[in-house]
Amino acid sequence: MRILLVYYSQSGDAARIADTLVDSLQAPGIEIERECVRPMQPYPFPWRNVFRFFDVLPECQLGPPPAIHEPKFASDRDYDLIVLVYQVWFLAPSLPIQGFLASPAARVLTGHKVMTVSVSRNMWQSASETMKSRLRQLGAVHMDNLVVTHQGPPWATFVTAPRLLLFGKRNAFWKVFPPAGLGEAELQRVRRIGAAVRERLDRLRRTPPQSLLCGLGAVEVNRRYLIPELIGWYLFRGWAHALQRLGRIGRLPRYVGVGLFMLFLVTLVGMVMPIIVVVSALFYPLGRMATRAYAERLAEPSGSRKDKGERRNEPWRSPDGNAPH
Repeated sequence: MRILLVYYSQSGDAARIADTLVDSLQAPGIEIERECVRPMQPYPFPWRNVFRFFDVLPECQLGPPPAIHEPKFASDRDYDLIVLVYQVWFLAPSLPIQGFLASPAARVLTGHKVMTVSVSRNMWQSASETMKSRLRQLGAVHMDNLVVTHQGPPWATFVTAPRLLLFGKRNAFWKVFPPAGLGEAELQRVRRIGAAVRERLDRLRRTPPQSLLCGLGAVEVNRRYLIPELIGWYLFRGWAHALQRLGRIGRLPRYVGVGLFMLFLVTLVGMVMPIIVVVSALFYPLGRMATRAYAERLAEPSGSRKDKGERRNEPWRSPDGNAPH
């Protein structure tokens, strides 16, 4: 049984997930290759410069993806399973992973069974939809999806995640905010799921192949955040178009635009988003069926209706992945 694990990690969280999965999947008769995607122009961690951090938004949403170093694995080798671990940047897969998907090395995905693992603060749906669309375009067989999120409630991660990315600080502070990034409980969850996958690998060779993660709680869709993330996706998309018109990364006009975007984002998070959450809750009964259908689609292919809430996996975009419904 041959498994290829491909990942990119900037803050170290995706690398910890990769380590955990490799440890839990190892067993006699299982051969695991591990590949870290390396962009030609590395992205710093921590970012330090807030303008540089937000300046990658347009490329995350619209491209072009960055060039990457040629991976060590042979793209024409046959694998029983490919595991793709990616972080979420601005509601999209991280730029280095987008670079991998656009590179000749992505041929390895064609015709192969793929399990994706997203690592994010808590809004992963749009990035998952983009990933699913790209895998379809590459001819991959998307078997499963595992969602891994940062520790702490969403309101706290609005502060702890940027603090981690900008300054590299993971510690809890002010007796209010929890540590940043992945918690030990989430790593233990990944370890348990990885061990279950190891025991289910024979499902890949059945006809037709069966999901490895169904019933394991791999995906949880929180309906309260569906509408806010959808609105956020549209807003990010609009700002991405506007900022790209101001020039390339690092140019002064674009820095001015990035400053305006940051001001807009602070206003959105602090004042507008709470109102959106409340209004969404009030009008939820009117759109219950559509929301339920969307939540079920989001959790595919690994979700189970028996899990908490509606566990499945995907965001609100059209089949081509370019625009939400």
